[in-house]
Amino acid sequence: MSDVFEVGHKVRYRGEEVTVTYGPYTSALGLTRYLVKDADGAEMPARNSEIYAIPTPPAFAVGDEVTYEYGGGGKLVAGPFKSEHHGEPLWVVEKPNGTHMTPTENSLTKVEAPAVKVGDRVRVVKDDPRNRTGEYVGKVGILASDYSSDGDSLPYIVRFGDGTGRHGDEVNGKWCVAEVEPITDEDTYEHGGVVYDLTAKYRDNEGDVWCLARTGDRVTAGCHGESPSTSSFTLAYVVERWGPLTRVTD
Repeated sequence: MSDVFEVGHKVRYRGEEVTVTYGPYTSALGLTRYLVKDADGAEMPARNSEIYAIPTPPAFAVGDEVTYEYGGGGKLVAGPFKSEHHGEPLWVVEKPNGTHMTPTENSLTKVEAPAVKVGDRVRVVKDDPRNRTGEYVGKVGILASDYSSDGDSLPYIVRFGDGTGRHGDEVNGKWCVAEVEPITDEDTYEHGGVVYDLTAKYRDNEGDVWCLARTGDRVTAGCHGESPSTSSFTLAYVVERWGPLTRVTD
């Protein structure tokens, strides 16, 4: 038995996506027909047996981040499963604390990842899977190229530092990665596993106090009341030469 369509439904007709504009109706020959409109706006009659429903893409997939209608959320780790008691499918959600819940699909909302564009500061989320150590995960750089629309398995090229180093130089080079996320914490900077607050001051191992600032795609440090500039020492150099740095709390 053929599907029954309503005006406004998107359907497949002779290999093209069209829109139902009228119907169903019975032709003079007793056949069920619809009027459909193609992308150019041309309308044409179509037999019921010639049009097909376009499958609706699934609302969720394993790995999606979701929020829960009644509070909280997490990551989908399994599903969907048929419920014994109602028609809504069930998903297994892993919460941030490692526990799990099984909400119905209609109580979940997908958390869309923020879009990124070339030139944005980004953090590496997934490294090249061939890099077994995965040392680039968590590193911050500038998105130099984006080939995600081409379906590339490593669609993002991230530039670190000034980008003058060889490919694979994590200080001043570039690296191809599978997934990135935009940086939203502009007032913080991670270096050597330490997160620095760029609004705070830090004391080095000789007692001198430094202030920090983002200058271009680098973080530089100024000492003795000097404001950081593009010509100042980088935070990385200060840490290497006079570290560790201790946050000034008074």
